[in-house]
Amino acid sequence: MTIWELRCASVRDYAMVVSLNRDDMLERLSNTNGSPKNWLDRPLVGLADSARGKNPRPAADVSAMVAGALVLNERAGMLLAPFLLQFGQLLELDCQGSGELRYFYNVTNIIHCVNVEGSEMSDLGDVKMEAFNELKIPVEPAIFKDPATADVRIYINDSGKKQMDSLIASANLTGIECGALAPLLW
Repeated sequence: MTIWELRCASVRDYAMVVSLNRDDMLERLSNTNGSPKNWLDRPLVGLADSARGKNPRPAADVSAMVAGALVLNERAGMLLAPFLLQFGQLLELDCQGSGELRYFYNVTNIIHCVNVEGSEMSDLGDVKMEAFNELKIPVEPAIFKDPATADVRIYINDSGKKQMDSLIASANLTGIECGALAPLLW
């Protein structure tokens, strides 16, 4: 069984979503460890484009913001919600300037499946490249996190990838992929 990473695709091709309030970033958006979130008011975000020149980067349907989370526009949120909500939360964000809502996808499905002893480790003692205990990975479609890498990775199993790839392709969504794991850069 292969474990994939559910992540933003082609991050250099699209504008990023950024928090416009430092407190929101520190208190509500940067913690992606898999614990449920609850906010009464929507954090304010905007689009940031670091491209220089005449061709600004467009916003993707699914954007990067912080490691271990995805930010979906309204269309992607509507199309992917039935699948994604089985494994986490879609929390509303106000997107300044566009008047549209965006959704912070917070994966809360935790599966203790990373074999830390068998994984490649960084000099600081963090998991750099995962080894998995495949007996703990469900066969049915699943999106999940493991406590050892929850702040930086969202995992998806083979059957989940098949379903997600179909949803992405049928809606022609931009900015999202189920990709092969690569060593984490610590």
